[in-house]
Amino acid sequence: MKLRTRLHLVVTGLTIVWVIVLVASEVQLTRSRIREDVQAANQVAIQLLGRLVNVYGLIGGTRTVTDFLTRLGHVRSNDIVLTYPGGPVLYHSPPATYKAGQYAPAWFAHLVAPRTPRYVFPLPSGLELIVQAAPSRGILDGWDAIRRLLAIAAVMLFIVNGLAFWMVERAVAPVVIEQRLDEERRLIAHELHDEFGQSVTAIRSLAQAIVDQSSQAPMQEAARLISAEAARLYDAMHGLIPRLAPAALDTLSLSEALEDLVRDLQSRHPAVKVTLRQELACNPDPGVSLAAYRVVQEGLVNALRHAHASHIDVELQAERGSLTVTVTDDGVGLPKDWSRPGHYGLRGLRERVSHLGGNLTLHNRGSRGTLLAAQIPLAGLPPVGA
Repeated sequence: MKLRTRLHLVVTGLTIVWVIVLVASEVQLTRSRIREDVQAANQVAIQLLGRLVNVYGLIGGTRTVTDFLTRLGHVRSNDIVLTYPGGPVLYHSPPATYKAGQYAPAWFAHLVAPRTPRYVFPLPSGLELIVQAAPSRGILDGWDAIRRLLAIAAVMLFIVNGLAFWMVERAVAPVVIEQRLDEERRLIAHELHDEFGQSVTAIRSLAQAIVDQSSQAPMQEAARLISAEAARLYDAMHGLIPRLAPAALDTLSLSEALEDLVRDLQSRHPAVKVTLRQELACNPDPGVSLAAYRVVQEGLVNALRHAHASHIDVELQAERGSLTVTVTDDGVGLPKDWSRPGHYGLRGLRERVSHLGGNLTLHNRGSRGTLLAAQIPLAGLPPVGA
């Protein structure tokens, strides 16, 4: 699963949890609000209607009670019925005009509706006045509020995911670019080794054949020059390949690859003393290993090429969840303008380490020598596309 997908799933999951909490809170508030509304309206209805209807019944009989209820009309959150026990219904209060014809889903009404009390008032004429709580309008208000909340949540989910996608793209773009560059370097290194290396070897063989078969001194000398130049080109190519892609990391651990790097450098520069100390409990993940290898490689090349050092000390130590890499030398130190634009090796190295959550520093060591240090979290970043 890709890093972007994982991050979007996390953002979506958190947003959904947030919406669920809000909806649950709104449902609880709706239930409480409806219960209080029903209780208040019901208390008013039974206290007033029960007495008034009883008075009207004593004064004017059934017709007077029916006329009174007809003029009264709908009473909030209540259904009112006037009937004979077991007989015909003489009066039923009209439905509410508020949001007429609209109803919340039955499952939602069942979820939030309180117990609806039913009161029966016997009248002197043998009639019964029935007052029944009717919270459908309050339930509908609660349902509409939750629908608005869900609509807002859907818009927020779209906006948050859009922002997250944009921010992730910006955050991982340098990492993606760097990984693509690493892959390109690896491909170029293989092409140099396989195609270019074979061509240079063929040139050297042809030049040597000319030397062996030609009897003309100028021709032999030209062939020797061609062979020598091809040999120099072959050596330069083999020195360039590790800079493009450390093939050793494909088959060796970081410790073994660094030992191989130092051994090769020591064989080519016997006058320079290079010491390597490593305290690694396990092999870091590929991204961290490559960054550490590049730090050591850059430090060694700079110490030899620019600082003219006679002693280089390389140390790697893994502790407290991070890998510390230091390269120190006893060379001439950094020039005054070393930080000017154009040092792409160090800039790219600093960006690589930074993308892994670490930091890179480079400075002079007192009166002589330099120190290149990197601290990289061992976890690093998850590979993009993994």
